[in-house]
Formats: sequence, C-alpha cells, structure tokens
Amino acid sequence: MKISRFILAALSLAPLMALTAADLTITQDGQPRAAIVVARGAAQSGSLKALVEHVKQMSGATLPVLTEADLHDARIEGGKVIASEGKGGAENFILLGESDITRRLGLSTEGIGTGGILLKTGGNTIALLGRDDGSGGKRRDVTSHAVFNFLETLGCRSLWPGETGKVVPKKRTITVADLDVHFTPPIGQRNIRFAAAELRGAAQGLATLGSSMDEYLAAKSAASKTESEGSWAAWHGLGGNIGIVGGAAGGGLRGGWEEHGKAHPEWFALQPDGTRDQSKAKERWRLCVSNAGLVEHVANDIIARLGGKAQPAISLCPNDGGYSSFCMCDACKALDAPNGAKIKLLQFAHVGGAERTEVDYVALSDRYVHYWNAVAERVTKAVPDQLFLVEAYSYYSDPPVREKLHPNLVLRYVPNTADGWKGWQAAGAKRVYWRPNNLHSGYRDAALSPRARENSATLTYLASHGMLATDMDSIYNNWATQGLHYYAMARLIWNPAQDFDALLDDYCKSGFGAGAEQVKSYFLLAEKGVVLVAGKGSFPQITQETIDGLRASLVAAAKATENDEPSHRRVAFLRAGLEFTAVSAEAHRLADAIEDGKKADVQAVNAVMERRWQIMRAILKNHPLAVNVGVVAAADVVLNGRLGWKGPSDAAKTGKLQLQPGDDWLNGDQSATRNQPGRK
Repeated sequence: MKISRFILAALSLAPLMALTAADLTITQDGQPRAAIVVARGAAQSGSLKALVEHVKQMSGATLPVLTEADLHDARIEGGKVIASEGKGGAENFILLGESDITRRLGLSTEGIGTGGILLKTGGNTIALLGRDDGSGGKRRDVTSHAVFNFLETLGCRSLWPGETGKVVPKKRTITVADLDVHFTPPIGQRNIRFAAAELRGAAQGLATLGSSMDEYLAAKSAASKTESEGSWAAWHGLGGNIGIVGGAAGGGLRGGWEEHGKAHPEWFALQPDGTRDQSKAKERWRLCVSNAGLVEHVANDIIARLGGKAQPAISLCPNDGGYSSFCMCDACKALDAPNGAKIKLLQFAHVGGAERTEVDYVALSDRYVHYWNAVAERVTKAVPDQLFLVEAYSYYSDPPVREKLHPNLVLRYVPNTADGWKGWQAAGAKRVYWRPNNLHSGYRDAALSPRARENSATLTYLASHGMLATDMDSIYNNWATQGLHYYAMARLIWNPAQDFDALLDDYCKSGFGAGAEQVKSYFLLAEKGVVLVAGKGSFPQITQETIDGLRASLVAAAKATENDEPSHRRVAFLRAGLEFTAVSAEAHRLADAIEDGKKADVQAVNAVMERRWQIMRAILKNHPLAVNVGVVAAADVVLNGRLGWKGPSDAAKTGKLQLQPGDDWLNGDQSATRNQPGRK
C-alpha cells in the first residue's frame, strides 16, 4: 500500500500542527494576504468558487483571483514567485491547476493517476493540482478533489448536505502548515446512488402526513443549500469512471420474449408447470442458459454490434426479481454443482402469478458462469479485448464450485459481506467491483443504524483485495439516523486506508465541538444497543434502556454546545433522528406484543402512533433531511395493520407536539444560511 494514502489520511483526520516558520499566511485579521492564480480553462470552475467562498466564510476576506496570464512575466527566485510591480499585490499565491508557473516551480501531476491530487507548499506558494477522474460532465473540474482536500486541512468538513452539516471554522487569520501530498484514489470508480425522492410511494406517504411531494422537494432543496460552493458528493470525491457500469440485462438477450418467444421458446426457462411461456413475466423473463442456440445468438448479436472494436463492458447479467422461475430443464440442472452451496430456491406455480413455493437446491453460480464463459469465448475470438459484466447476486451469489471465470469477465459483487469474495477470486475473477445494498437495508424504517463500522471493515477489506469500483445502493436521505454510515462509506471509498475509529473521532470533534465525547458515546452505544433483526422489513430491537442512554448522551451534548450555535444545531439534528427512532421502536414493541397474543391497548396504541405522526410532521417541516418521512409513511401500511391503527384523530392533527420544558431539539435552527439579519 502506498505511503501517500497514509499521508492523506493523516491530513484529513489529524488536528493541524503547531505553526512553524514555514507556515504560509492566506488571510490576516480578516484581510487577504494571498492571491489565487488560476490555470487556463479553470477561471469559471466550481473549485475556484468553492475556494474563494470558503475562505471568505471562514475569515471574512475575499482573496483576489489572477490568471496565469497576469503573471506571465513573474520571476521564480529561491522557490518563490516574484510578481512584477502592480501585478498581484500579494505576498503568497495559491496556484490552482497546472500552469506555466507550476511547471517552472517543477510541480506537475506527472506520476499521479486518474482523479489524483497534489497539494504542495513551497516558498510563497500553495499548489493545488488534480487529474481528471474520467467522470465527464460537471465533474470534469479537475482541481475539485484537491480544493476540498485542502479545505479539510483548514478544518472544514461536510458531514451531511446543507449548511447544518457543513463545518466551516471561523478564523480571521488563516495559515497553512507544510503540505506535501501526492495521492491517487485506489478505487477508480466511486459511486454511491442517491435514491430519487419520488420513488417507493413517497408521494402517498407524504399525503398521509398532510403534505405533498412539491412541498417536500422545496423543503429538501432549501435545507440542502450551503453558503459556499460544494455538494456533499463532490466534497467526498465521488465519481470516476473506468467503464464497468451496468446491471440486469436479460443475460445479454436483447428483445426478450416479445421479440424471440414465438420463434425460439426453447431459449426461455422451463417452468414448474412444464411451459416456457414468459409472456406474463414482462421485462423480467428468464432464460434456459444451457441452450446452445441461445448462446450462439447472443454472441453473434454482440459481435455484430461491436463491429470489430471493443466497447465498454457489455452486461450479461440476468434479470432481477419478477414472477418467473429459474430454468429447471435437465440440461440446466446438469450445469449445477451437486456440492454447491445450499439455497432455498423460490419457484412460482405459474409465470406472472404470486403463488410460490421454496425448494431445497444448490446455488446456480456454476450454470451461469458456464453460460457467461460460452458467450465470452465466442465474442473474444472476434474482439479479444471486449469485457463483459456478470454478477454474484441472488441464487448465484456464492462462488462457483466447478467453473472458472473467463478472463474477460468483470464480476459485479452484490453481497453486503466479504464472505464470498475470495471464492470468486479463486474461481478466476480478476476484475471485481462492489455493488452492495448496504445503504439500502433499513431505508423503510429509517431507524438509527449500527452498521457503519461493520460495512467500513468490509469496504477496507475489499479495497485491499482487488476492488476496482463501487456502486452502492442507496442514500435515502435519512441523514440523522444513517448519516454516519453514508459518511463513512464515502470517506473510505476515496481513501480506504483510513481507520474507522479515527474517522469517527474526527466526525465528532469536527462537527460537535465541546459535545464531541457525548456524541461519540451516542454512536458507540447505538453500535451495541441497536440490534438488527433478520428478515425483510423487521424493525431493529432497541430496549427502552438503550433509548434512555442515547437520549442522555445527546441531552448532555446539547448542554455542552449551548455557546456554540453550529454544533448545537447539529446535536438537535441528531436528536430529531433519535426521537423518531424512539417512538418507532415503541410502536413496534406494541405490535410485537399484540402478535405474541397480548390484548391490544387501544389507548396506548393511539397515544404512541399519534405522537409518532406528529414527530414525522415536525421533522418534515423543521428537519427535512433528518428522516425521509414520506418513504417511511408509505411503508407504514404494515405497521398500521399490525396495530389496527386507522390514522390520527382530529385533535392530534390540530394539536402541537409537546416537548419537555427546555428541550429545544425540534426547534433547532436548520435554515440553509447563517448570515441572516439578527443571527450570530
């Protein structure tokens, strides 16, 4: 592992060193002492704007901006830039992007890989250079990673979207200690999905809370704004592209049943009822992957499309989900390894119908690897460099027993854990990327998550064992309950050499000031006290004792930060997530008791559920990024049914949520900017 990774980790997580003679002054007593020199083509970049705005927000000073043309006649003496009289008027210079001046100083991105950065002080200059990460579009701002990493050395952070989650320390005098960072992100493609606001019935859920999607989107947009340029995703270096994106693609067969079913029903999966008809499977039809004619057709179709020239990886991944069974013809079953991992295989009585059974079977990995290899073999005879995307997922998650992967297969590894990773590599997977549902799990409940440490360890392991890329599903904007998990994943995708405990320490110290220890205790207690329950839709087990301990930590943190408005506001944000989790846990305990045979206490159910409804309404209004209450409310039909709850009374709808005297978490100021009249 390159030492530069550890250097960057130290810069990102350690306190700034004591000032030395080599420190460069950017601002002094709110006045600029440095100028920014922008390379050609970067004058309108977002990174320039972010740098200027953050320095101004920190110190009150607006740094002057020069182009490299303005300093074309500057001299280099003793490693310092000496500007001609009247050109610049600054004693120090921040060099943004590769330019003639950086080259004359002997600075360049040579030797730095895609998406990499160079942060270097020397003489009277601070060089911030970067390489294009291949993302395209707006992310072609090649210095953005360098700028945001530089701002982190000044103490800035982006814990979650919006001004509340942005840490911008107030420093009228800003100095920079020695920097010498050469870093290339080891994971070339760093993607975390952001779930669309409109999905999963959220509009209907918002309606039950007396709101609408338009109102939610407006509130979310306002809460996400920051005074200074820089989205959360850009701040954490998400992006990059190494050409291995893709997903379910019907096994590579274009057109599916609609196009080929009549002429070639034998290409499609034999069903338990003896038919191969996939007309009711819609876009989720399944194939008979042992069929030689199917293999030949798929391979020839790909060869024709390529026209002799390799393209980005072509997906051969099967369709996901649906109401159709995997093929159980004798030829397909013969491809399955009898000593493969044991699974419970779901079979539907009829395609498109809900009637189903589970049967004991073995993993389907070997049959699919056999099919993928057969297609790849034929295509690569014509186009040797063509890559194919395949996946470890569903009933083919476990590593194959007999088959070895063709070298041109890129494996999309979907499991949340690393258990099968080595097995797939042993089976020949040389190119692997991680496409887990690790951020997706628990999104409907939106409860406080204990997963950050566990998934951080998995990511670190996979990164050190050949992981090329990530595509994580998904951030659902439960920032007050699952935000630490989101944050840890983003940080470690950029630099997997970081230690989770150091990252947690920095998160707490940077974001919560005098309340850091209490907030850290809160997260550590959540790790132990929030117990995940197996099974889809199962709410975590959280005792009242744990809730009381979590609440005590945040109450103490709020007290400790009374004189620190930004930190106090962040504690209130976390508290909104806790109180939602607490009342939801109480509701689920009541539902569990009813299912265990205890008579429903209608009065208790109404009291808890009406308070929960009021808290969700209050979060929607005051803390829209804390919990995605629209998605939660859309999924509440199950909880409501278990409790027999029909909805809030008129009194609850018109009543005000009651809080303990002096407990102001609900009214913590979450507005997007801090520079409004009358504000500190």
